[in-house]
This record gives sequence, C-alpha cells and structure tokens, in this order.
Amino acid sequence: MNLESIDTSFWLTKDKTWMEKRKTKWPAIEKSLKDLRNMVEVNVIKRYFLRGKMPNWGKYKSQELPFRHLDLGLYLWLHPSNDPKVLKLLYENYMESDLVHPRDLLLGYAMFFKHELLMASVPYKSLKEYPFPYMGPKNIIIFRILLEDVNYAKTKINSLSNGKDNFDKTVENVFEWMGYDHFLNMRGWLLQTPKSPLCLHSLYQYDDVLEWCLTTLTTTRDNEFLEGVIKPVYLEAYQKALYCLYHFDTEKEGETPRTRFIHKIHKILDEREFLPEFKQMWLDTKAGKTEVKKPWKY
Repeated sequence: MNLESIDTSFWLTKDKTWMEKRKTKWPAIEKSLKDLRNMVEVNVIKRYFLRGKMPNWGKYKSQELPFRHLDLGLYLWLHPSNDPKVLKLLYENYMESDLVHPRDLLLGYAMFFKHELLMASVPYKSLKEYPFPYMGPKNIIIFRILLEDVNYAKTKINSLSNGKDNFDKTVENVFEWMGYDHFLNMRGWLLQTPKSPLCLHSLYQYDDVLEWCLTTLTTTRDNEFLEGVIKPVYLEAYQKALYCLYHFDTEKEGETPRTRFIHKIHKILDEREFLPEFKQMWLDTKAGKTEVKKPWKY
C-alpha cells in the first residue's frame, strides 16, 4: 500500500445510505477546515472523505503552504475506519512515504494537540458553536497511534526537513507544547456541561494522556511558567485551575470520567515532582491559603 493508491474498500460508495450519512457529516467538517485553507485544498480533503481519493502528492510536496491539505491528522481522522490496527497501518504508511512534505506530518501532530487538548477544553455550549474539528471517541485512538513512539516521530519528521534551519527546534516545541498550561485546560474541562460531547470525550480522562502531558514539563516550559506567573493575570489563571482541581465536587458529579480524573490528578499533584513554585501553589490551595474570584466561571 502507498499513498497514491490506498485501499478504498472502506469507502462504501455504492451504498446509498452510507454515502448519505457521509455527506451529512461533511458540512460541519468543512466549516472547521475552510478558515485556514482555500477551497481548492478543502475540496482535496472532501474527495478523500467521501470517496478515498488521494491528493496529487507531487504537486503539494513542493509547495510551502502555511496550512496543508491532507495532513497526517486529517488523514487518520477522516478515514472511515475506527479500527486501531487499520489506522496504525495507515499511520506507518504515511510516515514512511517519500511523497509527503515534513509540514504534513508536523501539522498533523500540532493541530491534533491544539484541537483535542486546548480548544476541546473550552466550555462551548454545543457542538454547533464549536468551530474546530470534532473527533469524538476517535480522538483517543488517534492519540495512541501518534504518541506510541515519540522518538520515532521526531526523528522521522526531522529527517524529511533536509537540515532546514531550526526545524528541529520547531519539532521539539510541538511535542512539548503547553507544558503547565495543561492544568489550565483541565480546569476548562471541569467547567464544561457534564453531558456535552466535548466533555464526555476529553482526552484528559485517560491515564496515558496524563502521563504524556507530564513529559511536556520540560526546562523550557518551566521557564515559561516562571516568567508567566510574574504577571497577575497568569498567576490568577493557575490559581483558579488548581482551586478547581482541588475543590471539584465529585459527590455531586457522581461516577464519571471527570471524577476518576480528579482522583488521579490529586495523586499526581501530591506525589510527583514539579517546580517548587508550582508545588507550593498546590499546597497553598489545599491549605486554603489561596483566594480566587469566580473560579467556576470561564
């Protein structure tokens, strides 16, 4: 299998019911894509989504577009299958192809992190208001494929850059992006309506996602945190986040992914090593020494 001729048997194009369901889903997908791409690129993605038709890879490989057409994340998300084994083979095929541009890989990772960890944690009232790709329960399948071997991914992306200046730093920034800001995102998740799709399918509910988040707490992110909390607005944001993490009402919530998450994150914050300044913020929160205004309002 190669990117020019993938197995299209997953696209049931002769099944009218299947095609109608597929077409019904497209407008919401198009809405989430078109602000960052021109219609030519959007239509490339549409043909893949509806019929499994691949882009003209040779044409796009030589173009330095800020946002690509069928990047790695879209390639996996918009494939009809949710089978991890199928998607894993697709991932390997894409990563090893000499037809892709390094930005096709890098953007696939970067946009996945941005949408599924940052934007999906904003308390939107409904999916109709949510202007970004919504992966639903497929997000954890894709996460586990993308992050199964981080060193492999970094090495592969860098190898395609042909030694381009500072590209390795760009790659590192993508894979360690957010750092301590993950705790701000976690608060956003706790403020969401319990039964909303974004809440139910948050990646932060999974143990392996939490463990990966901790790997982003690098020296660079430590320094960003220390520089940020000098400013009152950032200090307050982290104080609110830790306040909500500590005081979230699990009895009222009941047995949900958020309740299980709260028990896990308390254990992590209590037992793991963090920056002394961040750890002290957590201890002050537990001791009732931190006063915050409207912590439950986004």
